[in-house]
Amino acid sequence: MEEAIFIKEEAEALYIRAQGHVTATLCPELKARAFTRLETAPAPKAVYVDLGPCEYMDSTFLGLLVGLNKRFKQSVGKPIVLLHANETCLGLLKTIGVLKLVELSNEEVAFPRMLERLSAGPRATAEFLLDAHEELADISEENKRRFSTLTDALKDALGKKD
Repeated sequence: MEEAIFIKEEAEALYIRAQGHVTATLCPELKARAFTRLETAPAPKAVYVDLGPCEYMDSTFLGLLVGLNKRFKQSVGKPIVLLHANETCLGLLKTIGVLKLVELSNEEVAFPRMLERLSAGPRATAEFLLDAHEELADISEENKRRFSTLTDALKDALGKKD
């Protein structure tokens, strides 16, 4: 299945659908759209992320989900809702510690009929990748260790010191 991310706002909710093997390729566009929307009043009352058609997600997408959840919780006081995660995605969400932050549901949420397909915009920069992986590292000491080589390399590339 082809990698794709779809998005639409309707009825005071933000709807996101991840399809295929989701990687950093589409994450910058999703972050730009979703974060801008969450920072614009009034904030949506719900954020639904349908993982039903998602076969796999990389750590950048996982970090983006954590950042999206953090911003939504700050503005509305509740977590985003991840829908229909398969065993592979559940395993990743659990291993990285995302499950303890978000709401997980198999409820049937009526998504809008026509979602907008996001296109691959600018490539994910080192700064973008660092932000996503620092979100993951902030979840636990285990994640700090798990992603330390990558975050250290990205900091070096960006000329950042701890």
